[in-house]
Amino acid sequence: MDEVLATGHTFSSMSQRDRALARAIAGTVLRRCGQVDAVLDLYLAHPLPQKTGLMRGILRCATAEILFLRSPAFAIVNEAVSQAASKGKTRAFRHLANAVLRKVATEGLDKLKDLPPSLNIPDWLQTSWKTAYGDQVIEDAASVLIADQPTDITVFGNAKSWAEKLNGHVLGGQSARIQAKDRQSGDVTKWPGFEEGAWQVQDAAASLPVALLAPKPGEHIADLCAAPGGKTAQLADAGAKVVAVDRAQNRLQRLEQNMKRLGLDVQSVCGDVMQWQSETPLDAILLDAPCSATGVFRRHPDVLALKSEEQVCELASMQFSLLAAATQNLRPGGRLVYCVCSAQVEEGEQIAARALAELPLEAASINLETLPFGQEFVSGHALRIAPGAWADKGGLDAFYMASFTRKG
Repeated sequence: MDEVLATGHTFSSMSQRDRALARAIAGTVLRRCGQVDAVLDLYLAHPLPQKTGLMRGILRCATAEILFLRSPAFAIVNEAVSQAASKGKTRAFRHLANAVLRKVATEGLDKLKDLPPSLNIPDWLQTSWKTAYGDQVIEDAASVLIADQPTDITVFGNAKSWAEKLNGHVLGGQSARIQAKDRQSGDVTKWPGFEEGAWQVQDAAASLPVALLAPKPGEHIADLCAAPGGKTAQLADAGAKVVAVDRAQNRLQRLEQNMKRLGLDVQSVCGDVMQWQSETPLDAILLDAPCSATGVFRRHPDVLALKSEEQVCELASMQFSLLAAATQNLRPGGRLVYCVCSAQVEEGEQIAARALAELPLEAASINLETLPFGQEFVSGHALRIAPGAWADKGGLDAFYMASFTRKG
């Protein structure tokens, strides 16, 4: 969604207030899509034909505004009907929009009581997550999906001091959390300390792979698939000699900009990790592999609509190939952490099991003392954060990370 909005002329030309409203509407539709569609289906006598253009989108946006943003129903219905009437494919459905949305406005809130938030999690993910984590995970995931999301930061300096300045609290180590109600504004680049490079925005869960790797000053470490550079910055701040490799030049440029703002010295390389070779064997490698990103649904709810079971299978094959290629750059006894921001076991546990069976890697037990928090998620050589974890504390992105050493 962020990419679409960033490239949209209409959105960029809006006032700041209207952009905020547009984001709120789009975000609410994505977070509440299951409930929104269920309410609409109550009043649609027949499913909308496929060739109705933006009609489903118009109905969804209006329903989300009426039921969840509590905008004035009369104005929302009129606006939705006007939008339908202004476009060729939707014009024929303007009267339907009027009838359906008036029903939503008068009866929708009562109907919503019988439509649980779990409807907002797609069926295929519900089946997958229940199998992996048990039934409770769906309720927890649905809860964090619709909650106001906190902002997590990684501080390069005194975490307690910056947490206090930003009305937050320290989670552990260098991670701090600012709850939505305590934020100073929506634009983090305007917050104290951002321009000076005192901290970076990074979900607390995403900071843990570097803690597992436990970088030491002077070590030669590669961050593979590194952009936009959150973990790269942590490695460099620890004093490691870091090379950041990513195949996307535009994403690598963003990484370089972030390192400049943070005042960190990192070597960046634009290249395919499958083909890249280090000049000398490395002490440690962090591989944050491209994945389905189903674990970041609470911050990026669009993944719930964009991802599919088939994509997960395709990505798993690539992830193992990346891990095999990364292993070739590691010295005997060197450390490797593999991680994905995915809640799918196909991209996490199953990749790690295959690595131990087929690659010159062995499991490395995690030293709980190196973790600033999250010890409850550790099992052996892996750390698994399930969807909906920390639901009572603002949530955490679902993550899998496993620690290995290369066999001598």
